[in-house]
Amino acid sequence: MKSPAPLKRLLLLLLLTQSAKPQTVDINTLGRIVTFFDQNYQTFSVNRDPQQYAVAINVLRTQCEKDFLPKRSNFLKEESPDVKTFNPLYEGKELIVARVKKADGFSIHAERLLLTSIENHSIPPMTNLLNKLKDSCTIFYTYKSPCVKSCLNESSPYNILSGLDNWSKHSSVKAFVFKDIFWADKPKENLQESFKKIVARVPLYRCVSENECYACKGEGNTPIDAHCLPPPEN
Repeated sequence: MKSPAPLKRLLLLLLLTQSAKPQTVDINTLGRIVTFFDQNYQTFSVNRDPQQYAVAINVLRTQCEKDFLPKRSNFLKEESPDVKTFNPLYEGKELIVARVKKADGFSIHAERLLLTSIENHSIPPMTNLLNKLKDSCTIFYTYKSPCVKSCLNESSPYNILSGLDNWSKHSSVKAFVFKDIFWADKPKENLQESFKKIVARVPLYRCVSENECYACKGEGNTPIDAHCLPPPEN
């Protein structure tokens, strides 16, 4: 039995509406959002060097589209103005932030605090954040790239890959972003192979400044873009 013409038109309209939604974060807007994070949520050590931290947001898609300008007046407005005082973890309505936690002689990395079930959380903070809004825009930003030896190592009990798997199933446009390469991983570690583990789950970007962001690519047999890797050794 053929569908009535009005029903066909309605189905076509729905399909066109779905396909019109942007499937990736606008890269220029991404640079502005990362700068907003660094200006508002990053803390500094005693010698004024920026500390490692990680932040994730789950917001309306329109806030990740072209020409959006994040400001305190229009972006993450319901979050505490004292996010930096929450150590090592802040959980808000649209925002979660973590710094490195020293525990029993070792460090729990900021990415792991957000993506896995630790710190007395039966559910990872990222999972709680994702459950609050569907069909949205989700950005995970870590100032230093995830380390090769634990965060991106399947054999390590401290890896974040299961957390990325969970995020990959969420119905949002996604961006995993970093600014600097973790000091212990440059240039000796195989970041090409390790970064591909992220790309296999969510899109990877590097934003080194507000006006300088790169899509790291790396899907399938495509190599990771050179802008997302340390310079070659001489």
